[in-house]
Amino acid sequence: MNRDWIEVMMKNKRLKLNTTQILTHYGIVLFLLFIVSFTVWSLVEMYVTDTYTGVRTANELISTLSVFLLLVILSAFVQHRRLKFKEINVTFTEEQFQEAVERTANELEWRIDRDNETFFRAYRPWNWTGSWGEMITIIKGKNRFLINSICNPDSISSLASYGWNRKNVQTFLKNMNDVLNNKPAEVKIVRANNEWSIKGIITRLLAYPFCFFLIVSGIYMVFQPLTIGTIIAGLGAIAVASTYLYADIKILITKNDNQKSPGH
Repeated sequence: MNRDWIEVMMKNKRLKLNTTQILTHYGIVLFLLFIVSFTVWSLVEMYVTDTYTGVRTANELISTLSVFLLLVILSAFVQHRRLKFKEINVTFTEEQFQEAVERTANELEWRIDRDNETFFRAYRPWNWTGSWGEMITIIKGKNRFLINSICNPDSISSLASYGWNRKNVQTFLKNMNDVLNNKPAEVKIVRANNEWSIKGIITRLLAYPFCFFLIVSGIYMVFQPLTIGTIIAGLGAIAVASTYLYADIKILITKNDNQKSPGH
């Protein structure tokens, strides 16, 4: 990791990403903007160039534009906020830090990528838990450290981690606190994740209708005699929503089959 980047992150307390990672992290926002651009162009054709050949009225176009603009703003705010580091003011030795890392890595299956005197990075891989994996970053300073966990920007663009980003941070903080208080590592009984927890249900109550909205909107865009760009946007909306629904439903089916297998 570039030392200048580390100094900037320490000063701003925000995670710095390379260009490819930024595009992935804000992928959902960019996709929504892609859809917005075609709606805006249709309005330009209607009011400026007088070349609009679509079938939707101005009110319908403006309504669609308003919905997607709201989604753009909300998703951009969420993704921007997730780049913020959590600052922990505490005195620790390198040995204590490494012990906390080892405990967390064993518990959450972190794969350590970089680990030196000032910078630590690890990845939790995708393993049918609802998240495509996360990237954990810790920057060590004098009597403090900064910690952040986001959906892996080197993987698939994702708007939700199903609680794993918070779990990565909280688990490390707990282990660091235990190490500092000379508390031995806990021997934990592995339990299957409950996909029907209150949090999981609320997430699906929000995500599923949004996915169905994207699919219906995409189908409408594809089968209406609009521009080629609108058809592409519609296909993209269908692809993104269908991929999410397929992955999540497969997770539920897999969990259910495991629970019904012998020995459970």
